[in-house]
Amino acid sequence: MEVINQYLNYIKYKKNLSKNTIDSYYVDIKKYFNYLNSNGIDLKSVTENDIISYIIKLESNKISPSSISRNISSIKSFHEYLFFNHISMNNPAKTIKKPKVSKYDMNILSKEEIYLLLDFKMDDKKSIRDKAIFEILYGTGIKVSELVMLDIDDINLSLDYIHCKNTKIDRIIPITDVVRFYLKKYIKEARCEIAKEYEKALFVNSFGNRFTRQGLWKLIKKRAEYVNIKKNINPSMLRNSFAIHLLNEGANIAVVGKILGNSNLSSMQSYIEHIDNNIRKEIKDKHPRKTNKGGFFDESNLDDNR
Repeated sequence: MEVINQYLNYIKYKKNLSKNTIDSYYVDIKKYFNYLNSNGIDLKSVTENDIISYIIKLESNKISPSSISRNISSIKSFHEYLFFNHISMNNPAKTIKKPKVSKYDMNILSKEEIYLLLDFKMDDKKSIRDKAIFEILYGTGIKVSELVMLDIDDINLSLDYIHCKNTKIDRIIPITDVVRFYLKKYIKEARCEIAKEYEKALFVNSFGNRFTRQGLWKLIKKRAEYVNIKKNINPSMLRNSFAIHLLNEGANIAVVGKILGNSNLSSMQSYIEHIDNNIRKEIKDKHPRKTNKGGFFDESNLDDNR
């Protein structure tokens, strides 16, 4: 495990990777390392076939293509480090290819499933807190990692916004009346009694301390299981659902991109591909230029095979 710690220090201080990326790489490499040990494979003598066998094992466990792609990135980075630091004599991961992730490989929740997640009884302080968490996640598209870093001072209920300032893209995110209502209820009725006296975090756990990303994610999975949602819920699902549901209602993609913190519109392409087919049909059926009634367009120029 010492070599893993050395590698983590390398990507932290030399590569300057984000904490979230480092955490993900650590989880991936630790699982990979355990696999090698359980199969009696020495790290210095790993072959390309060993890595491929591990990838096949991940696939057999129904790991999503995007997760497998990330695992391969972690493994390739790790073996590159081992090779350039003369810990191993070759780089067996050099020619390993990442699977092509389909642009349709985005699992979202339906509106009905969202309603199930948000349908809380709110009969105690914990449920009031949890209701506020789910409302803000779906109501703003904020990442789980961003939500746990929110401080109480980042919330402005008078002007209806939250200030997300702990990421590369500092941004102001507007909140709806619904989100404001449940945030206000949580702050006034629950947080004041749960949080420790000097805790700055907006959302706190049962001990009064700031939620960890892992703790919050366990809460989300537990809630999904409780309301009998069968999908393999993942950290991006509420965020993706927020974006696609907005787009399906006709929201401007540039505005949605700014809210999400995606400054490059090309990164929104995967969302575009999920816009409801009914909307596409609506445009084709009802757009004033769908036919040649005005006589300005020669339909013979259309190539149906392009």
